[in-house]
Amino acid sequence: MKILICPGSAENQKFKRWSTENFILLATQLSNKSNEVIILLGPEEIYLNKSFSSFKIMHSLSFSELSKLSNDVDLVICNDSFLMHYFSFLNNNVLAIYGPTNPNRTLPPNCNKICSNNPSIYMPCWGSQQYGRCDKGKCSCFKNLEVDNVLDKTYDLLNIIEK
Repeated sequence: MKILICPGSAENQKFKRWSTENFILLATQLSNKSNEVIILLGPEEIYLNKSFSSFKIMHSLSFSELSKLSNDVDLVICNDSFLMHYFSFLNNNVLAIYGPTNPNRTLPPNCNKICSNNPSIYMPCWGSQQYGRCDKGKCSCFKNLEVDNVLDKTYDLLNIIEK
């Protein structure tokens, strides 16, 4: 299977990003199971090149290039971001990783989601007075959302796609 991973979000919304380390582990485990993994980075994420150097990386694609890529992948995994909405709009199979935002408010109807099984009591905190006040000022909405959780959900979706 061909899997596109989009580990970023707008620079001013970094709080929506699951950790780079988790995305690297996820990509590595998916690659180890004979999946083709592609990393998509935007212009504000070039600094992540080195982190994903063992994978095929695509940069700052145009809408036309994104559309063409969407026809070539089986699953897109991304944060709550523009790319989640874009690939969902193109009817790709999308797994959205949610943290401090509310999937009931922003999740497209044909998109799959995953969030922490044991989130912060303040989740979703984005847009509320609680943002930045939980866990001594550090957003904890991704706490307990482990790579294995996302991997399990990914394989569930891939199994449905294969059928």
